[in-house]
Amino acid sequence: MKEKVYYTIIVMLLTLSGCSTQKDPAELFEEYKSGVVLITNQYYFRMKMPNNNYTYFSGLDNNGNINFNTDYTELTKATISGTGFFIDKNGSIMTNRHVASPTIDKTEVKNQLNNLLDAFKAYYNEQLVSLQTQYSELEEQKKACIYYDYNDENYYIDEYKLNQIKEQQAEIQTNYNSIQESRDQIMDGNISLDELKIETVSKLGISYNDTYVSEMYDLLEKNPCVVTKTSEKEDIDLAIIQLKNKKTPEDASIFSIEAENEEGTFDKILSSFDKNKHEFLQIEQELFMIGYNAGITLSNTKQGIKVQMTSGKVTQIPDGQRIMYSIPTFQGSSGSPIIDRYGKLQAVNYAKFSEDTNFNFGIPLNKIKAFMKEQ
Repeated sequence: MKEKVYYTIIVMLLTLSGCSTQKDPAELFEEYKSGVVLITNQYYFRMKMPNNNYTYFSGLDNNGNINFNTDYTELTKATISGTGFFIDKNGSIMTNRHVASPTIDKTEVKNQLNNLLDAFKAYYNEQLVSLQTQYSELEEQKKACIYYDYNDENYYIDEYKLNQIKEQQAEIQTNYNSIQESRDQIMDGNISLDELKIETVSKLGISYNDTYVSEMYDLLEKNPCVVTKTSEKEDIDLAIIQLKNKKTPEDASIFSIEAENEEGTFDKILSSFDKNKHEFLQIEQELFMIGYNAGITLSNTKQGIKVQMTSGKVTQIPDGQRIMYSIPTFQGSSGSPIIDRYGKLQAVNYAKFSEDTNFNFGIPLNKIKAFMKEQ
């Protein structure tokens, strides 16, 4: 009964505030498409080792291996695409954390790094043993350089051959010392998770609907961005990036996160309802997603970058943690806004249940609002 009263009040307030007018998909798309952007992130990971040296890597390769490198300029950097949308006039764009600041499983890094360190140690130890053997063999050959002449009963030394052997031994000793130094600089393969300090180094850029892209420069350099905020809560996959010029284009639509009402009553009612019902979405209610499914692969047309709008229905009663819907998604749609028939932001798309289903998940408005209030 209490929930019905809340719902009635909200419907009345929506009507009075002029927000109850439903729009058809074409109207929604036309109104909001300019505020949705394609995000491109070219990134790599930088890891400070316990000995204060750095190593770099771009993530897992096709075989599930990490290729560590001491020179980041030699890395083939990873690239990820996603979707974002403007939330203010200062160039702030909301998206997913995994789009703005990708991470990697530290346990996987630790295991592969320790295995690599052990392998290097073993390799260097084998090299040292081999050099020791070569040195000993040459030492034996020295004996042949001294011989006894029974005719005149004197000892003679083959100085030429002896010097050759000494030169070879000196070279071996130099190599031995160099390899030993390299081996000693390698830590034992027992680095713990706490010792791993991994930082994501990103170059972020956005592209607008109806603009042209021909190369990576267009994606990363024309409209560069920086990460300004990421959620510290593991289950809240949200982040905010910002244009470096801090200016949202004049013609770009801005998605409202906080309910707008001069007296504040509407906000209070919504806040109260959030705590009891986690917004007023209903089962089978139609929702729309505006985003860049498959990133540049699908959005790049002969007429420039084109954002897409897809629709589906609420497939599970929201629990305040996530919204499940049947909107089709692909990689690249992460961070897309999910809106209802009124154009109200209801969620941020973030996850897919499985590749062969259309059960997908969004972060609900109550969690988005809580994220915005985080310091």
